[in-house]
Amino acid sequence: MRIPPLYERRTVQRFFAGIILGILIGWFFFIYQYGQVYEGLIFRLSEQEAVIDQLEKDIEQLLSEQRKLNEENQKKLTIQEIEIQYSNDRKLRLNQLTLLDLKQQALQELQYVKRKDIETVSNMKDLMISSLENKVFSVGERRYQLKVEEVYLYTTLTIHVKIVPSG
Repeated sequence: MRIPPLYERRTVQRFFAGIILGILIGWFFFIYQYGQVYEGLIFRLSEQEAVIDQLEKDIEQLLSEQRKLNEENQKKLTIQEIEIQYSNDRKLRLNQLTLLDLKQQALQELQYVKRKDIETVSNMKDLMISSLENKVFSVGERRYQLKVEEVYLYTTLTIHVKIVPSG
């Protein structure tokens, strides 16, 4: 049995020519579309690089301005934070929750000192110490007083206190 020679027919030749032509047109369409997408991505990438460069310049400018402002603010310093440190908390064996509550109440008592000039705070240091020592702090069912031992003034006000149980 022999396979008939279909390649000699015009319809078969047109069919195969159409397949080859379709493959070529599809390939060129694919290349064109890929090029369009790739060109769009390159354009978007270059735009983003330009934006990043501009933002980096802005950040550098803002940082230099911040440094200048920091230098100016060093001349007129203010109290930014208040820290209270206990000297005898281990000796009294108070739990962390009691210490935290005591610290929060003391910080609430000294809240008026925040954002004031260091010079103003140093002038009213005695008033600040006496207001902290004269206050009786209630934590749960117990009452405590704080005895101020040391005070350090800078942008952070650090106060070393001794906890005294109040009767």
